[in-house]
Amino acid sequence: METCRSKEPADQLIDHIDSYLKDKDNQYAIALEGDWGSGKTRFIEGKLNEYLEKGEYNLVRVSMFGIATADDLYERIVMALVHLSDKGMKAQAAAKTIGGALNGISRALIKRTGLSVNLAVGIQSVACLMLKKKHFLVFDDVERRSKHSDDLALFGTMNDLVERLGLKVMLVSNAWEGSDVQSMREFDRDVREKLIWKVYPFKPCPSALAKEILMGDCRPSEDLDMHSAILAGVEASGCVNARAMIRAHELIRRICSLEVLQNTGIALQNRFYALRDAVHFALLTSMGNAPSMPQNGKPEEWLSPEALEYDRRVSLYEQYSDFSVIGKAFDPSGDVDIEDLEQGFKTYIWKRYPSNRDTLEVREIAKSMRCAYDLDDDNVDGLAQRYYDLVTRAHYSVDCLHDVLEVYYLLSDLKWECPFSQNDFIKYCKKVIDADLDKASELLSGPVFSADERRKRRALAEELERYARTELNKKMSSQLMISEGAEGLTGREIARLLNDAAERDVKVLVNASPRVIVESFCREDAANQEALRKFFVHLHNVWIPGGVPSADLVEWILEIKTALEETNVETKTGSMRRRLFLKNLEELESRFGYPVQK
Repeated sequence: METCRSKEPADQLIDHIDSYLKDKDNQYAIALEGDWGSGKTRFIEGKLNEYLEKGEYNLVRVSMFGIATADDLYERIVMALVHLSDKGMKAQAAAKTIGGALNGISRALIKRTGLSVNLAVGIQSVACLMLKKKHFLVFDDVERRSKHSDDLALFGTMNDLVERLGLKVMLVSNAWEGSDVQSMREFDRDVREKLIWKVYPFKPCPSALAKEILMGDCRPSEDLDMHSAILAGVEASGCVNARAMIRAHELIRRICSLEVLQNTGIALQNRFYALRDAVHFALLTSMGNAPSMPQNGKPEEWLSPEALEYDRRVSLYEQYSDFSVIGKAFDPSGDVDIEDLEQGFKTYIWKRYPSNRDTLEVREIAKSMRCAYDLDDDNVDGLAQRYYDLVTRAHYSVDCLHDVLEVYYLLSDLKWECPFSQNDFIKYCKKVIDADLDKASELLSGPVFSADERRKRRALAEELERYARTELNKKMSSQLMISEGAEGLTGREIARLLNDAAERDVKVLVNASPRVIVESFCREDAANQEALRKFFVHLHNVWIPGGVPSADLVEWILEIKTALEETNVETKTGSMRRRLFLKNLEELESRFGYPVQK
């Protein structure tokens, strides 16, 4: 988010308006222009009015919404004077005093002020009599006047107020940009050219808007800085629209009250990021920009700006979909209670930010240690003690195993005294690997662990990789040791287990019972039979270490073929699939023919 300078934009704008009001020598008007919904009216009725109340001027805000004639405008001015906050009674008294000499006031004005209906002059005279030098006239919603308004008469009124009566006037409208300037109506062009000397852009500071609208009633937390998380969400959304923030305020307030945000058992960083995302998504939805899947396909140039933007939008849509309760909360037909929000937030944080505190702390230490050349011994010693404690607990995720090894090497290079041996270190790492064998085997076999040129370091990583692969094979083997109680597995389920095992190590396939595979094939329907058969077709393309299958693998295929030859399938189409299956097995036998590994 763009950091606001020492003075917020709203305060700078008030300074400009104050300078205008103090200019007694020149007669001119000023303008304030800003995007729709950016909070112009909120600024005028809030900050500006509060500031003027401390000085000599009274704010008279007049909305030009729907105005068509000069009389309409004068009547709005009178009504605004009558209803001046805390000063309305004085205005009413003044109106009653001159009531016998006035004519042409609308019924609404008569009803509100009690003025006599026997009047002799028009609404313009009423306004001119009631307006004083202390009044600062602010005409809001200028662009929303009637499409059929008498713009020449309206310009004459503005000119009269500024040049004849010497009043201070500010016109407020949505920003005119680009081609819109060319399409300005006569009134807008004339006022700009002849009356308005200075146009001030209204660009609210996002953080100031957020503090004013979103943070007033946040539930305090023991450790979570909710205000900073909300500001981060505002930054991510790019929201500078006050109306959008107001629409999202109630939902954000309810989210900030959730018990999950008070749960110190969940890593502080994870709660912070999830709250940031919730605010981000709530504001996007409130602005009408809820993330959606891109309609066009991904550009072919994979590093082009268009391709990167495509990936960003897909990722944002997927993330938003994981927090679907946000969109439901804005749906008019949706019914989202606090329990829905609580569960939706928990589901999101578990999926998107699953890392525990130890994992986050390991990553933080690794990040700091990479800049060890900037640290003193005392700093490194503090990091080292925290690191050694985390390693011995072995509660961190296998995802940061590389960080753990990296810090271990860095401390070793610095000759730091380690409280445990390398064998103990390996034992602690294996405990982490055991908690997630699949991911550990994949990560340890990647290039990041074998990139170090020093043999000792590669040897340690290779030992951990062998351990992960061996333990994973044992796990896969146990899954493929189909017992009597597991013979109800479908063909699809068996095919999936076989495929997972083959991707890891084809040698473990021999633990799957040929009898159970064949019996499952014979009793299943067409889809399950095809799932099994196609696995063996796929087996043709599976990589065999050394290019030569083991004797056990060849024997396993022959046992399946023999068992299938000794069975019958009752249906005609099933018999056809059995013949195709036998042919596939014969082709495998031919491909895996001898010589084989002993």
